Amino acid sequence: MRKLLSACSLLGLIVAPAVHAQDAGVFKPKGSWTADYGEDYCRLVRTFSDGKDELSLALERIQPGNDVRMIFVGGGLSPYRNADTIGYQFGPSGTAAKSGYVKSNTADGKQFVSFNPVTLAPLVAPGAPMPAFDPTKPFVPPPYNRAKEQEAATGVSMIALSEGLTSPVKIETGSLRAPMAAMQTCADDLLKVWGLDPEKHKTMIAPVALNPNPQGVLPQGTVPFSEFSKLAGGGNQVRVIVGADGKPTSCKIYSPTLSESINTKICNLVMEKASFVPAKDAGGQAMASFWMGSPMFLGPPMPGGRR
Repeated sequence: MRKLLSACSLLGLIVAPAVHAQDAGVFKPKGSWTADYGEDYCRLVRTFSDGKDELSLALERIQPGNDVRMIFVGGGLSPYRNADTIGYQFGPSGTAAKSGYVKSNTADGKQFVSFNPVTLAPLVAPGAPMPAFDPTKPFVPPPYNRAKEQEAATGVSMIALSEGLTSPVKIETGSLRAPMAAMQTCADDLLKVWGLDPEKHKTMIAPVALNPNPQGVLPQGTVPFSEFSKLAGGGNQVRVIVGADGKPTSCKIYSPTLSESINTKICNLVMEKASFVPAKDAGGQAMASFWMGSPMFLGPPMPGGRR
């Protein structure tokens, strides 16, 4: 387990916004960000209060990349019973979006709400079309742009949660520049733990892409339909280390929400049937890297080529 980083050493530059009476109901910081770094995750946690309820926000990353999972623990968030998404916005000027989520309770009875992974920086320029998806070809996402994410994080000072809640919530985070810089450093360190080269990943021009399989790497029924709801909130992510030859060398499940027997079957099938287009370094040469995603991405293509 990697060393826990203290709040004072991490973010001594962050100052909590001043509290104003007219901001009643707005969640403001009660302390600094603290860091919890493990061999499979990077997590930053900060507690906020609206004067009545306390709400802890965890920002979690399990790989170097655009995705961040937001986890809220405590009072103050009240999703409608039938809401399957919650609207969010990184403000003051970020684009409004929606995310699926999963809700449960912690061992000590606190409400736990985990969003599906979100991104601070848009993957494509505003107004630009998303790349066309062809189910017969590997989908190669754009390489992770650390500088672009830092630029976006600098402009974020609050998170607004709205649609899907009985009452909107605004969380005054302060600038996310320093927290995301720490998150980026931590996520690059994960690569060392996995036996990969962080420096090559900082300049690579293409990440690993999964080769399409008409029957699916995971045949239909590998994950029973009754278990699909357990994949919400970013749980049960499949991490595959992929060699420069495009072959998987190891498979592991992060934050398992499915049974051990199902996850063992998933990894056995990945190692047997999955093939990948390897990542490319700055010179265009194949390099060892990783692929990570939900088991849903490994099943048979749905009609129309959509998953």
